Amino acid sequence: MVVRWRRIIKKWIPGIISGGADNDPSGIATYSISGAQFGYNQLWLLILSTPMLISVQAMCGRLGDVKKKGLMMIIREHYAPAIAILASVVLIITNTATLGADIAGMADAFGLVTKTSFMWWVLPLSVRLWYVIVFKNFKIIERYLFGLSFVFFAYIVSGILAKPDWGKVLVSIVHPTTSFTLEYFVAATGLLGTTITPFLFFWQARQGVEEHQKTQELTLEAKREDARVAPGFIYSNVISLFIMISTAAVIHAGGAKGIVTAADAARGLEPIAGPLSKYVFAFGIIGAGLMAIPVLATSTAYAVAETFGWRESLSDAVSRARGFYAVISATMVFGVLVAISGVPPMIALLYSQVLNGILGPILVVLIILMCNDQKIMGRFVNRWFDNVFGWITVVTMVLGSTGMFWQLVFRK
Repeated sequence: MVVRWRRIIKKWIPGIISGGADNDPSGIATYSISGAQFGYNQLWLLILSTPMLISVQAMCGRLGDVKKKGLMMIIREHYAPAIAILASVVLIITNTATLGADIAGMADAFGLVTKTSFMWWVLPLSVRLWYVIVFKNFKIIERYLFGLSFVFFAYIVSGILAKPDWGKVLVSIVHPTTSFTLEYFVAATGLLGTTITPFLFFWQARQGVEEHQKTQELTLEAKREDARVAPGFIYSNVISLFIMISTAAVIHAGGAKGIVTAADAARGLEPIAGPLSKYVFAFGIIGAGLMAIPVLATSTAYAVAETFGWRESLSDAVSRARGFYAVISATMVFGVLVAISGVPPMIALLYSQVLNGILGPILVVLIILMCNDQKIMGRFVNRWFDNVFGWITVVTMVLGSTGMFWQLVFRK
């Protein structure tokens, strides 16, 4: 029995890591801003996005299992070069913006605790993270990421201790109140962009390859990919739900209508930590960044290396995959430039996810088309669940960004 559970947990680890990385500093900030600004009114989007997230990530994992290659390499082999370049550009733009915002968010958390400017922390944090990604073995990185994924339990406890009106929570989920305003659509687009985020597509597809699983094992996992990724992403969205509930119950219900600084966001943890809330919040943001930034930098490097046919594995030494590690290094440098650009960290965190929400559907369409192509997937083409929720993902994200642009152009 113990051995069986160990095997099951081992199969869940990649999904838990991806789910944990989904709640990066940008995600925590976006969910906090949504809860503080709109109370429980956007919880329904998070519930809807859970099967959407599972379907998209399962498709990415299945592509990797069947082809035993990364997502960008599969795109390059089956589509015109312009499509591969477009996909690379979308990923590089969204990843760099998110990575820079996450670095700024981590630095802001250190600044909150030490009462110093976040600028002092940007470079030391970035150098340390770069060193871990480039010079540590993948198995060590995987264990490190898995352990950090449990930082987020503090939000569940805080959400319960905040004593929200659970009746209102339920009504808001099953009968939501929407607001056709620019602010509502910005928050909704950011929420969808941070939940169904492009960098995880590429990371998920690479998991089996990085773990050097046998062909027979990958083929077996291709049949079970939805069940394999579901625990990690359900866990991820439960955390997200409680972040929103906690900030809605503490900040929105308390009369505040938004979050401007990290100190504002930290108030959502007051039910569990009281005057120590800023320290708990800082620990959560830093832990989230430690999980997400290696995934962001590495997924960018996978995409670029696969586009140009370079060696691309975290298990390779630097001397054997110079181009791959050069992209990781360049991504970190550009992330630092974004972090020190002068945009307030909480604003950067939100709008980096709005960018994901706008550009993400391009990649989701490509993923759905590949997963329904028998020349690519053989007998592992999509079943109804992934097709239905995959296209719901595209439509919902496009509607969110369209509503945002409509309000931006035509609101009085």
